[in-house]
Amino acid sequence: MTKRESTKSRLIKLRELLSLSQKDFSDSIGITQGALSRLETGKSKLSLDTLTQISQVFNINCNWLINGQGNQFLSGNKNNSESERKQSVITRDINDSILIPMIKEEAQAGYIKNCQDVEYLKTLDVYKIPGYEEGNYRLFEISGDSMTPTIYPREIVVSEFIDDWDKIENGSICIVISEEGIIAKRVYFYEEDKGFLILKSDNAEFKTYSLPLSEVIELWKIQAKITSVFVKNHLVDANKMEALESDIKTLKEQVQKLSQKVEE
Repeated sequence: MTKRESTKSRLIKLRELLSLSQKDFSDSIGITQGALSRLETGKSKLSLDTLTQISQVFNINCNWLINGQGNQFLSGNKNNSESERKQSVITRDINDSILIPMIKEEAQAGYIKNCQDVEYLKTLDVYKIPGYEEGNYRLFEISGDSMTPTIYPREIVVSEFIDDWDKIENGSICIVISEEGIIAKRVYFYEEDKGFLILKSDNAEFKTYSLPLSEVIELWKIQAKITSVFVKNHLVDANKMEALESDIKTLKEQVQKLSQKVEE
C-alpha cells in the first residue's frame, strides 16, 4: 500500500469516526466537497494548508494522518490520570437521604471551580427525585440547542456520576465538565487512543470535535430529564387547530355565499 493510499484510508477513517458527512467535514476545514472526495479516492494529494486545517480543527496528529505513526489525536498538556480523579461529593439530609443538587445555567461557572467543595454544594438548591434515592446524581439545566431535538434548552437532566470512564458506552449522552464549560454531548472513545473523548451533538448544525481526557473534570451520564417542552408543543398544536378550524369555517361561508349567487 502506498503512502497516499494509507493517507486516504486514514482520512476516511477520521471522518467516519467524527460521524461527519463529506460536506460537513469539508466545510469544517475550508475546502469543497469535491476536493475532499478527490483526497479520499487518492486522485489528489493532501496539501500542507489542508493538513494544517485538519490538525487545528480536529486536534489531529499530522504524523499519524500522513505516516500512520503516533497517536491519532494531539495530547493535552494537563495531567488528569484515572488515579488523580476526585470522587464527586454526595449530598445528604439529616436522615441520610440523598439530595440532588441543581446546577442552574447561571451557576455553571461557579460549579466548575467548586464542584469538589462541600461548602459550595450546600449553597445549591437540592431536590429528592423519586427513583433516584441511591447513587450520586446532579441536576443540570441545559443551555444551548446543540442537543435538540433530544434535549431542549432550559430542560433539566438527571445525571449519574461516572467514576470509571473506561466503562462509558459509545454514544452515551453525558454531561461533560471541563474548564471551558458544562456541555451535554454524545461521547465516543477512539479505540486506538482512549486519551480523548469525541463529542457529538444531536443537532446537525453543530460540529463534532475532540476533547483530551486530561481537560475533563467530571463526567455525568444523563439518565432522565425534567421537561415542559411537551406542554409548549401541545399549545402550538392547539393554536394550529384553532386556526385551521377558523379557515375551514371561513371557507364554508364563502362557498355558501357563492352557491346562493349561482342559484339567483
